[in-house]
Amino acid sequence: MSLTVNGDRKSLSPKRKWWLWALVFVALLAVLAIFLKGYLPGAGDDLPDEDSMPAIKVVVVNGCGYVGLASEYEKYIMCKNIEVLRLENTRKPLYDKSIIVVKKEDKQDLERLKKMTGIQRWTMALNEHYDAPFIIILGRDYEEFIK
Repeated sequence: MSLTVNGDRKSLSPKRKWWLWALVFVALLAVLAIFLKGYLPGAGDDLPDEDSMPAIKVVVVNGCGYVGLASEYEKYIMCKNIEVLRLENTRKPLYDKSIIVVKKEDKQDLERLKKMTGIQRWTMALNEHYDAPFIIILGRDYEEFIK
């Protein structure tokens, strides 16, 4: 018995080597595609451009009592694709946190509005007869959303 010769060792045939390299290459391409999809601007976007979409109609409500806050916020969101139908004040200024009230269910427009305003809190108070699909109630944290 020789210590230098090993007859049990199996080597890869040239066909198997080719398939192994092809499999590694395909796996690397898949990883690269996944990586680039997350980092390239516009890659994987299925949504149309914001400018080509209709404006989101909202009612802006001053919920914290600061004088002129609703009109100041209206001026801030004028450059965004948001149409303000009306400005209001709450009866009692008790809102600490700003919130979006959904009056007509539309998940795509809700996501657009959250992205445009930065306000992530929302609640549903569905009313199909209300004139705007969304109400933005500004709380004492309004400075976070006016930059």
